[in-house]
Amino acid sequence: MKQTRSRRLKLPSSLDYHLKSIGHRAFLNAGRRATPMQLASLRSMLTYLELGHWLASEHPQAQPLMVNYDFALFEVAHRHIVGRAPLYLEFGVWEGRSMRWWSRNLTQPDATLVGFDSFEGLPEDWRPGYSAGQFRTGKPPHIDDSRVSFQVGWFDETLPRFEVPDHDQMIINVDSDLYSSAATVLGWAEPYLRPGTLIYFDEFCDRDHEVRAFNDFRAKSQYQFEPLGIARGGTNWLFEVS
Repeated sequence: MKQTRSRRLKLPSSLDYHLKSIGHRAFLNAGRRATPMQLASLRSMLTYLELGHWLASEHPQAQPLMVNYDFALFEVAHRHIVGRAPLYLEFGVWEGRSMRWWSRNLTQPDATLVGFDSFEGLPEDWRPGYSAGQFRTGKPPHIDDSRVSFQVGWFDETLPRFEVPDHDQMIINVDSDLYSSAATVLGWAEPYLRPGTLIYFDEFCDRDHEVRAFNDFRAKSQYQFEPLGIARGGTNWLFEVS
């Protein structure tokens, strides 16, 4: 009986190899017909799977709040702000939608809000349909709040000369879309991180860009990043530094 079982075990291995080969050819043929947009959607699906696996393996006890949209996730972040002089830094301002929310809701008189953007759009192609120059406005939005200011230019040019204002808690909004931009922001921010710092990612559904930048960053960081909330099914993520 043992010899019979041993012989039978070899057959599934050969069959498995054959089935995999068929599957590989099927994927190759499907790839010939797939559009760039369809491939981008598949990469997003893979991102969600990988993030779910990461939560289960590295944060098994975490229960991040699941909310429907980005402003609801901002409200989660707002509930974790305990400083009297918070510093809100936004990387990727575009038309000022997020900055206006924080201007209205960050009511501490000593709060400081700074938006970083070239206002020339994406410096390079991102996803299908989002080529270099997308999101160009040509100038910062008008926001009637003396606490709000803008650093106009590419991140790698403005950040080295930016003098960080006095603050007792930092909130970082990474809405830069691209890997290169997000990596620049996170690398610059590392010396200023403290327990209680909040980091929000607006496009955390792209494993090749903001997710990749975050993974590279946390692999080298001395800090832990606790997931506090997730919006739009996994597109927006909020972390607290610990």
